[in-house]
Amino acid sequence: MRIRHRLLALSVLTIAAPLRLTSPALALEGHDCSDASAEAVTKLPMPLAKWGQISCTPIGQVLMSRESWVWIMPDASGVVFIPSQIVDKPPEELGNKSYFTKVDVQQVKGEEFDRAYGTFHVGFDDKEVKPDAYRVDLVSASGQTMRMFFFDYDTYAWGMTCEEDKCDPDTRFMVLDKNHRPEPRQPAI
Repeated sequence: MRIRHRLLALSVLTIAAPLRLTSPALALEGHDCSDASAEAVTKLPMPLAKWGQISCTPIGQVLMSRESWVWIMPDASGVVFIPSQIVDKPPEELGNKSYFTKVDVQQVKGEEFDRAYGTFHVGFDDKEVKPDAYRVDLVSASGQTMRMFFFDYDTYAWGMTCEEDKCDPDTRFMVLDKNHRPEPRQPAI
């Protein structure tokens, strides 16, 4: 079961992965939101709104990066977006019939932060400054749910999906500001 959900998380998150859509661009193609349900979430709470937006597409609403940001897999293999069709199969073209009914963002600290950050930070420098962390709970019109954590480092962030309070480091993705160039690091002496 865990392997199936890991594969689901990876395929749902990456448009470059074989989602069997007509074309990867289809998922991000603009779609008219004028006939969207009154229950559909249209604005994101902060700080998720800093990096992300809700867009209407032929496969329904998707949570994706804002114009000046990019959500991308660490190996640059694909752009990340989260379809409101939280299913274990390729998303269908449902238009505005698929949408988010809830996007809840809560800052996490203490034990919850330690658990999520401990999984997220595997393989990174232990001396790195710890970020602010936010739990994002998504609910779709079909009643499906997804939990994510975002780790905010101010000029960039990371995201990761979690299932039943168990996070999977294989679902980590970068959230990068297209307009910010990081300072070059000084070599160690």
